[in-house]
Amino acid sequence: MRVIAEVGIVTIISVLLIAGGLALFGLTVWFWKTSRPEPRALARLEIMSERAYRKSSGVDRQFLLEMAEREARESSEKSSALAESN
Repeated sequence: MRVIAEVGIVTIISVLLIAGGLALFGLTVWFWKTSRPEPRALARLEIMSERAYRKSSGVDRQFLLEMAEREARESSEKSSALAESN
C-alpha cells in the first residue's frame, strides 16, 4: 500500500489509460490493414437507399446510379493500384 501512496493513484490510472489508448490505436491499425474494400455491386444499393434517389424521377435515378458506379470503379482501381504497389 505504501508503494501506491508513493507513486500516486493518479499516475497509475494515467499509465493504464495511456496503455489502453495505445492498445486501441494498434487495434485500429490492424483493422484498417486487414479490411477489404467494399464490392462495387454494393454502390448501387447504397444509392438506392438514399432519400434523393427515392424522390427523383427515372432519368435522375439512372444518373445517380451511373455516378455511383463510376465512383466505385475509380475507387476500386485506386485501391488495387495501391495494393499492387505495396
